[in-house]
Amino acid sequence: MKKLLIYIANRLWLILAIYAGSLIFGAISFAVIEQKSLADGIWWATVTSLTIGYGDLTPVTPIGRFVGILFGHFWIFVVIPMIVANIIMHLVEDKHLFSDEEQRELMQRLKRIEARLEQSKD
Repeated sequence: MKKLLIYIANRLWLILAIYAGSLIFGAISFAVIEQKSLADGIWWATVTSLTIGYGDLTPVTPIGRFVGILFGHFWIFVVIPMIVANIIMHLVEDKHLFSDEEQRELMQRLKRIEARLEQSKD
């Protein structure tokens, strides 16, 4: 599960697809369950996903409320953290990383050391 989350968090296009897909799913679910228009569903899904919650549109049916609970938790515990993780990964500079040139130099040194070790065995 951790590898999957890391995979997703490293791909902005995938996060945006989940973002859009969940908004569409939430909007359609709300519209169908609560017998509202798709425009109302989009408004509800957007306001809920952004944790604004104006209260002008709320689910009143038990299944609608349950879907709303799942939708809100999905956004708070999955989508928003992935967006934040992706942003942080692009802003934080790891000063312990080697440049490509440094990696190539280290690989050459390692090859020379291995060659000397092989020579000393003979």
